[in-house]
Amino acid sequence: MGNGAESEYVDADVVVIGGGSAGIAAAVGAAQAGAEVVLIEQYGFLGGAATTGSVLTYCGFFDQTGRQVVQGVGQLLIDKLRERDIYRTHTFVETGNTVVLLDQEITKRACDELIAEAGVRLFLHTTVIGADVDGDRVVGVEAAHRGGRLIFRAPAFVDASGDGILLASAGGETVISPPAERQASTLVMRVAGVGANADVSGTGMTRAVERYRVESGSELVRTSGIAARLPLSHEIMLLLADEHRDVLDAAQLTRSELDGRQLCWEYLEAFRRHLDGWADARLASTGPQIGIREARRMRGQQTVTADDVTAGRKREHEAIARCGWPMENHVVPGVTEYGGIADRGWYDIPYGAICSANRRNLWAGGRLTSSDSRAYASLRVMGTSFATGHASGVAAAMYSRSGVHDSDRTRAELRDQGALI
Repeated sequence: MGNGAESEYVDADVVVIGGGSAGIAAAVGAAQAGAEVVLIEQYGFLGGAATTGSVLTYCGFFDQTGRQVVQGVGQLLIDKLRERDIYRTHTFVETGNTVVLLDQEITKRACDELIAEAGVRLFLHTTVIGADVDGDRVVGVEAAHRGGRLIFRAPAFVDASGDGILLASAGGETVISPPAERQASTLVMRVAGVGANADVSGTGMTRAVERYRVESGSELVRTSGIAARLPLSHEIMLLLADEHRDVLDAAQLTRSELDGRQLCWEYLEAFRRHLDGWADARLASTGPQIGIREARRMRGQQTVTADDVTAGRKREHEAIARCGWPMENHVVPGVTEYGGIADRGWYDIPYGAICSANRRNLWAGGRLTSSDSRAYASLRVMGTSFATGHASGVAAAMYSRSGVHDSDRTRAELRDQGALI
């Protein structure tokens, strides 16, 4: 790891990479456990996919019976929405899944407040470019910013980057499925000017797309998708513009962004022409970044399997988080495969699934949680990421004090912080 003249050192008890749901929960959880915490985020704001990709629905806070299965730090965020009187949920008739609806700017502000109130030291516009390892321990992370480089040192680290940048830099074992087997990405579009009683049904969208295909000769693979009206702005959020390329390849990811934006304009035109209440619709926003569902995931000391999900497996003495979101695998553009949880309930995620298999002071939460490819389609969502991130941060804080893994103390601290385990 380079440490030239421009490098500065920053020391902490716990260093967290990534300021999305998992990273915010990890940082706040570790700080509440008494650790001095640094949070590193490559963008100029927090929120992860909710704010960088306009995925303005937190999936995973509830199971399919409507029971809340995630609290802890995630609940602190929900409480901030309630304080502003914009807490709203929406249940999709087609799937029975319940989500928390978000406003983009209020979500950014709420995340800022959570981090500030916890006393976390935040570094925005800071990108991880390397790591230093001593045996099986990560001892430092190198990051670049506009003014030079920073080297972050700590006894414990959490990778909540989504793409596993710290795992990759530090030689942590990861699983990378072949591109064709990874989930498709989607560029979210937000549409303004849609009438209050406009048709947002799947059948309506399908008819409109099919008519547009005939008129234009354009091949829009997905004919319908998620549509939700957002609080405050009353815009319609649409998940339609699917791309299925290798997001770890810069050229392919660039192509996905460009083609995704073109698709958004075509869907808008199809709906303006052929969907009731959409004649005055206009494209308010795309992304700004395509929503990436899958890149790397960590190989952990334990792995959540599809059988764990379908059986709703409970782990009385090792659980650190719950997941109530069914398997939702976006196989290719236009095709989504679902797999349910027993009794439409929830399953437990064990401590070992957030622990790196070969780096003893490295944890990972969110969509990096150790899982097989089908279980991944369940636990990757943002509500569950709050829970696994929270556990990762608390576990790292426990380790920073003693130098050993202590799942019992981690579980006790999570309960004290209001987590459901």
